[in-house]
Amino acid sequence: MRSTKFNRFWFMLTVLAIAALACYGNNPPVQPTTPNPPVNPQNIGDSNDGLSQSERLQLISATVQIFGLFDNNGELVPGYTGSGTIISSTGMILTNAHVASPASQGDVENEPKSLGIALVESEDRPPTPSYFAQVLAVDGYLDLAVIQITSTVDGANIDTSSLNLPYVSLGDSDQIHVGDHVNIFGFPGIGGDTITYTDGNVSGFTSEEQIGDRAWVKTDATIAGGNSGGLAADDSGRIIGVPTQASSGGSGEVTDCRQIQDTNKDGIINENDSCIPIGGFINALRPVNLALPLIKAAQSGQQYSSPFGSNVISTSGSGSESFSNMTWYSVSGGSECKLGEPVSSYPSNTAAMAATFDFSGMTDGQEWAELWTADGQEVYSGSYAWTEGESGQSYTCIYATDGSLADGNYRLQLYAGADLPQLAESSVVVGGGSSGTNPPPASNGVAIYGTVTDADTGRTISDAQVFILQPGITYDQWSSANYPESNVYAYALTDANGGYEIPLSIARNEEYTIVASAQGYYDRYGDLLVWTDEDPDRYQLDIQMTK
Repeated sequence: MRSTKFNRFWFMLTVLAIAALACYGNNPPVQPTTPNPPVNPQNIGDSNDGLSQSERLQLISATVQIFGLFDNNGELVPGYTGSGTIISSTGMILTNAHVASPASQGDVENEPKSLGIALVESEDRPPTPSYFAQVLAVDGYLDLAVIQITSTVDGANIDTSSLNLPYVSLGDSDQIHVGDHVNIFGFPGIGGDTITYTDGNVSGFTSEEQIGDRAWVKTDATIAGGNSGGLAADDSGRIIGVPTQASSGGSGEVTDCRQIQDTNKDGIINENDSCIPIGGFINALRPVNLALPLIKAAQSGQQYSSPFGSNVISTSGSGSESFSNMTWYSVSGGSECKLGEPVSSYPSNTAAMAATFDFSGMTDGQEWAELWTADGQEVYSGSYAWTEGESGQSYTCIYATDGSLADGNYRLQLYAGADLPQLAESSVVVGGGSSGTNPPPASNGVAIYGTVTDADTGRTISDAQVFILQPGITYDQWSSANYPESNVYAYALTDANGGYEIPLSIARNEEYTIVASAQGYYDRYGDLLVWTDEDPDRYQLDIQMTK
């Protein structure tokens, strides 16, 4: 999962004037929590007595205002607002996809740099900006998302297990019925700066072909734009839905209209779909049961994939995208992925690791992807909308949701551009790799680097693969066994200038085979090479290849 850190964000009244539009329209997993068991039908909606004052205060304290934050000359400023509900004491929040990630529905231009979270400290005062959050799971078709608090507004990392935030338990939306009482909490643009409470009844249900009979819960409760992503609770104080679908207000005026549904049934939400008004009065709730797969994925740290098809719309990009100079770093803070020092390998019992990379030619909103493997087996993959600008340096991180990463040879591949070609790749060993032997400390070993060129023209070769095999293994042994991943000790990919650096130092007085491979060239290798105590700590090995 990825994380980008910012120092602070500003909540300026002049900027918040545009918040009435309601919702404009690389995490970190937390420890799994056990969902509440389904509530018996007789416990839901059989009484219209409503919530007690203490129950209302509990729900108010668990309802948050979400700010989509955008970079303005190095400072984060809010561009839109929405609502959300805290569903775990560790800071997991359920909201709408168009609040958390407009790009998930094709609105890449309004994808925020970060998400700000404001908490209600007093019901008669505006919520207090308190945290940053990042997206864990998002489904643009359902218009649902799960986000996670990651740091304070000052940029300080936090231990989510010690947050102890008020939260709302999960109800069972399959057990609600027409006429049942519904309580709505959120921050509508027409309701001022403080939290707003309205109530009403379940008016009925609306079906969708791909979802079923309970795709929407209709309600007569008054809910305005800005409530998007907020809390719909039953009289037991449990969340049973998320205010999501909108139509125009009674006057017919619509403050915002955007594509949030696949109206033309082509499996993609984009500009070819009819827009649905946002910012008038919201008439329907997404049942909370539809969010359970997203919540489960977020809790377990697994990638969520929508069963309703792809709905992430990407721009075409510049055509000159480049990722290069990947460097491995130690990581502190576990899932918060706070970068430490550059490393060439990781010890056993490593909980997280990260790689930085330079980038250029990128376009905000275009799709990019990452693939992590361990000993040839996929351990994580994901694709996202790019938000880092045209050029600079970024990083990505992987971490264990429970315990530590298994020992092995890890490889990270990065993709971007038309049809997502691979742009960069690097590998690193955790705990000595598949051979089970610990790699030598960098101070005692030899770091191998150099340039790969065409032997005839002298031109550098980009995207060439440079392998160091496990000690004692020859090229013929590796190739005759169909190039098993377990025989690779370390690996690097040349950058746009043909340069490479093996991420793991090699032991002195050991026999290593080095292999260079590039498309259109014969493999070039040196069998059982030895670096002695007389060799420098950094050894330049330039490789020439022939066609």
